[in-house]
Amino acid sequence: MKRNTIIVMGTMLLGLTAFSACQSEWDDHYGHRQDVSRQSLMDIIEGDGGLGIFCKALKQTGMDEALRSNQTYTVWAPSDAALSGLDLNDEAATMRLVYNHVARFSNPTSTTGNVVMLNGKTMQYTSPMLFNGASIAKGDIAAQNGLLHKLSTQIPYKYNIRELMDADGRFSDVSAFVAQFDEKVYDEKRSTSYDSVFVDYNPLLENPKYGIGDLADEDSLFTMILPANAAWQAELERIAHAFTPYDSNAEAADSVRQVQAGQAILGGLTFRGIINEGADSLVTVTGQVIKPVSEYLAGYERIEGSNGVIYIATDRINPNDSCVWNHTLVTEAEDMDSRVAISGTNCYVRTTDVNSLVQGISEGSYLEASSGNIDGGSTFYIANVLATRYDVYVDFVNPIVDGENLAGEKTKVTFQLMYRGANGRSTAKNQNTPVEITGTDADGVPLPGIITVKAFSGIELPVSDFCDGMWKVQPANAALDITPSTTLKVQTKVTSADARNGYVRKFRIDRVRLVPVTE
Repeated sequence: MKRNTIIVMGTMLLGLTAFSACQSEWDDHYGHRQDVSRQSLMDIIEGDGGLGIFCKALKQTGMDEALRSNQTYTVWAPSDAALSGLDLNDEAATMRLVYNHVARFSNPTSTTGNVVMLNGKTMQYTSPMLFNGASIAKGDIAAQNGLLHKLSTQIPYKYNIRELMDADGRFSDVSAFVAQFDEKVYDEKRSTSYDSVFVDYNPLLENPKYGIGDLADEDSLFTMILPANAAWQAELERIAHAFTPYDSNAEAADSVRQVQAGQAILGGLTFRGIINEGADSLVTVTGQVIKPVSEYLAGYERIEGSNGVIYIATDRINPNDSCVWNHTLVTEAEDMDSRVAISGTNCYVRTTDVNSLVQGISEGSYLEASSGNIDGGSTFYIANVLATRYDVYVDFVNPIVDGENLAGEKTKVTFQLMYRGANGRSTAKNQNTPVEITGTDADGVPLPGIITVKAFSGIELPVSDFCDGMWKVQPANAALDITPSTTLKVQTKVTSADARNGYVRKFRIDRVRLVPVTE
């Protein structure tokens, strides 16, 4: 017991010493101790006849109790004249005002660096009499629990991107789209056996793998083209057809179409950091590259947000479909999860390096397929096709990759494209006339390292086969089979007679590409 008493006494002495040191620093800055008011911040504000409106706002939001407590705060209080337009019946606006003018801890006018307000927004003194654009009429009024600065103007309120879309009726449509993903999730770490804690979560905003980023985060920076209702609806109407899935339930299909189209739009309008308008290209949060930058940002109103820059699209969005949502679909031939060999075919993944006779091979590797059968080959899965028109290309690797003596090697191939029809059934398009693949032209001159063949032109896919981010983020979908319904089969068609004439039952493929037809 005696030992415990000594520890407590020692702790109290340490606390008193620390308090005395802090008090000494306070006295050094503000003068003698008798100059520090014995009143709380709320007492001082209540007693100031020129701060009546702000006083009412504090009481309405419950902040008055905090400003009477032992916690330390700094308050920047706008005068009644500065708040003449405030509607105290607007609870959201009143809350924004209060939390935009109060910060924890003491922040005198001599403060350098950032000050974080109760709403998480970062502000600064640009001079002893100017705080984040607001004029200080009288500063450094000491209270028992902090400091009061009287303002002749309000601190300008800067919305973060999520706040702006939620608070401004011009963006109610995009706000409603984002809000449909809002949910409360159980927080296991914060919960106890007596109390279950649930937190706000929105996978569209907060899932870094499939979402676009937390547009409400004051510690992050974004650039976003924010569409007003007219622009949002016009863009949805323009592109939604491409996300039409097959579903016997028309209502369900329409719901999927709207969700996927909306995600595609937002993914193409959001960028991390503050973008350079003079840059050669932009990269969206979904990893798509946009060119040219000047055209993509042209015609929008630019405003500063608290967590980035906002470009307001009033009537329309500058389209760049092939860069953002309707982009080229690529299947790497060497990817084991994206192909299946035709029976009797041997498939090998080959790699290249700086010494290879063929350069420019995608990801430095390709597939070599060979067979003793007349029709060996491989079928390639093509993921995330849309209901639109595509040209289908196959990039073959010149046989010279295995040695200059193979420049004249030749084979014959056919193609079959399988996709889902409007009725949900599998549909086939065949290119049955064999296409010759060889490493030289008709005069025996070696061709470039990549030999591109257009297998099909302008194929119209009637329905999409697309998995969006909000579908993927659901744990229940992780184990589901999402094998694409669209495939391209590449087969050799080398008869015994062809073989006697020098043709081989082998080919090398770098990748398969579906390129949207945009004209």
